[in-house]
Amino acid sequence: GSECVSCHMPKIEQEIGDINVRSHTFEFIPPSMTDAFKIPNSCTATCHQDRNTDWVRQTMRSWSNVSPWRVE
Repeated sequence: GSECVSCHMPKIEQEIGDINVRSHTFEFIPPSMTDAFKIPNSCTATCHQDRNTDWVRQTMRSWSNVSPWRVE
């Protein structure tokens, strides 16, 4: 999970033939969009399925390199 594509282009299928298949968007989906529009959030849709968007907000606020507007 330490590569950008791990979160922002998550695997949507294990593979087709011998090619790994990923989502082809690099767009950031903030927790607010997940709550309002049910758009899957990279954090809770793949790795942290046992967490909710409130946890995502709190965790992202602790990251020093994240703009505050992106957290909401």
